[in-house]
Amino acid sequence: MSTKKQYKRTDARAAKRDRFVASSEQKTGRISPMILMGGLLLSLVTVGGIVFALTRPAPGAANAPSAPVVAVEAKTQLVTAATSGHAPYPRAMAEGGAMRLPLATFDDYQAHYYTYMHENRPIEFFILKSKDGIVRAAFNACDVCFAARKGYRQDGEVMVCNNCGRRFPAEQINVVQGGCNPSPLQRTIVGDSLVIQVEDIADGLRYF
Repeated sequence: MSTKKQYKRTDARAAKRDRFVASSEQKTGRISPMILMGGLLLSLVTVGGIVFALTRPAPGAANAPSAPVVAVEAKTQLVTAATSGHAPYPRAMAEGGAMRLPLATFDDYQAHYYTYMHENRPIEFFILKSKDGIVRAAFNACDVCFAARKGYRQDGEVMVCNNCGRRFPAEQINVVQGGCNPSPLQRTIVGDSLVIQVEDIADGLRYF
């Protein structure tokens, strides 16, 4: 083989090698549009999966009933009416085994009704100041009509049984008892507060 032919073959091989190297450099230096689109799509799918997992409700949550909203403190029970014909009375709260209320509350000579919850049962009582200036207290029930659970209403200076209609002067409350008289509730005055012991309130549970 002549020297001239050897040079031609060598040049052809070198040219082919140069083209191969150039093609490889172009492929490694430029990313294919298909690969770029595939990577972007994979990223979107991954992000969507994460968002779905974070926002998906817990199993059974869709069928679980919503918690009821109760307008009372978390540590208290819902007050219910022990007698009929009215909305539940304000709840009486005790501290240290006694309920304390400012005496000035009763300067209007009106009967103020309360409910005390004992063993998850309501006990109703009322407090009022009679015209002689004495603050009096009684259960909203009596020994005769308590089973009807209708309680008493105020009519001026008397309390009226809602079951039998008998009338009782406010000045006789805590003085006269038995029969259809409002069952008396023991109370004491300490300073400018009316104090009623919880154990005395609990005695009225038999009426309700």
